[in-house]
Amino acid sequence: MTCNRRFPAAIAAAGLLFFASIQPLAAPPDEHWPQWRGPDGLGVAKGTAYPEQWSPDKNIAWKTAVEGRGHSSPVTWGHQLFITTSIRGGPSGHKAPDHLGYDLKPGYKNPDSEESDHNYTLKVLAYDTRDGKLLWERTAYDGVMWDDRHKKNTYASNTIATDGTLLYAFFEAPGLYAYDFKGNLVWKASLGNIAKGGMGPGTSPVLFENLVILQIDQEMGEGSAIVALDKKTGKQVWRTERSTRRTWGTPILVRAGERTELMATGAEMIAAYDPRSGKELWRAKGLENHPIPSTVAGHGLVFFSSGYPRKRVIAVKPGGSGDVTDTGAIAWKYDKGTAYVASPVLHGDYLYLMTDGGIITCLDAKTGAVIYEGGRPPVAGSYRSSLVAFGDRILQTSEDGDTFVLKAGPEHQVLESNSVGEPVWASLAFANGTIYIRGEKHLFAIRHSERPNSKLSNSKLPNSNPAND
Repeated sequence: MTCNRRFPAAIAAAGLLFFASIQPLAAPPDEHWPQWRGPDGLGVAKGTAYPEQWSPDKNIAWKTAVEGRGHSSPVTWGHQLFITTSIRGGPSGHKAPDHLGYDLKPGYKNPDSEESDHNYTLKVLAYDTRDGKLLWERTAYDGVMWDDRHKKNTYASNTIATDGTLLYAFFEAPGLYAYDFKGNLVWKASLGNIAKGGMGPGTSPVLFENLVILQIDQEMGEGSAIVALDKKTGKQVWRTERSTRRTWGTPILVRAGERTELMATGAEMIAAYDPRSGKELWRAKGLENHPIPSTVAGHGLVFFSSGYPRKRVIAVKPGGSGDVTDTGAIAWKYDKGTAYVASPVLHGDYLYLMTDGGIITCLDAKTGAVIYEGGRPPVAGSYRSSLVAFGDRILQTSEDGDTFVLKAGPEHQVLESNSVGEPVWASLAFANGTIYIRGEKHLFAIRHSERPNSKLSNSKLPNSNPAND
């Protein structure tokens, strides 16, 4: 199998979902958007008071310039928003490690890989969500980059996760950094020289109880693992080795009966783990593709997907044990409509898939039956930002910065077309009535222009992560 030159540019991901109830939380809807794809890792906002129209002179509350490059998506807690960025420095003289090809022979190099021969500064940035003011910035790392990255990727593509007490910024080979809300470094940890075929980083941290969990699949399987660190100290709590090759998708957590399962995508295998111990609970034959999109779940099923070199969705019933490949645990499969990078979204009874060209497929989530396919955006483009949803709306955002608002349901209907006027690779975030979009050069806050500022306290809020209740 050969590797395509395109790349997982806007990758990054995590979440927690309870099958028993996907309902509004006790806190106000979307008070926080604390990790990749939101509180549940599903890309679905619980609130409905979000704009469906915006332009340079309508519903853009503020626009703030961001130094450097990064595809990490915005996360928020209270009135603070966090992202990461990478700033290119001078030549380093470093040479990227030799990579095995898919034939397991050394010397592989993707023709679009670049940049390990330059130093980079990696920063964590904090903003005030009310006016876009930069509150603080911290340099997490400044120096040599261990491996190349795809020219469309960045060295700041992993999305931060926060529990309201600390925030966790993961840059893969340069390490994991924990900061408090004032920007003080609490601890840092190295996970080793992670390399992914010269394609760059992507997977984001997952928080569970007292743990920060990281999926660090790499190269052709050597060194691949899922690792859990103590949130307060950064000390390793458990590590489970894996044999599957490099992965960019972020795991999610689901409740299956009386237990919680950590769902990890993969090329050679898809699997579930006990998040407290790292013990493998079950596995099935993998996607046999580049595992880049993040997993979603609901209706008693977990949906793993990938889009290159083949398109594939596998719906699995959690709660099993051992190898469930040829069992009733595999609910259905579908081999069309998926993206190389962008993650799907499950909303209501339907699973929405999107191709790299923005074409939408709607499936019945429970059965895999096609509801519609071939839903085209009004303007042709390329798509890396993942699908998101709120109310009865599905949003898709192109690399050109165009966001199309679709009506959720059994018919493809484009309701609105919007633009921020610059390229977008990161996925959208929702919090407290505002949509946050990270463009190539700016952060944008999209909210109804007549909407008053939130009455949330700007003081540090208590840790109220419902995922771990």
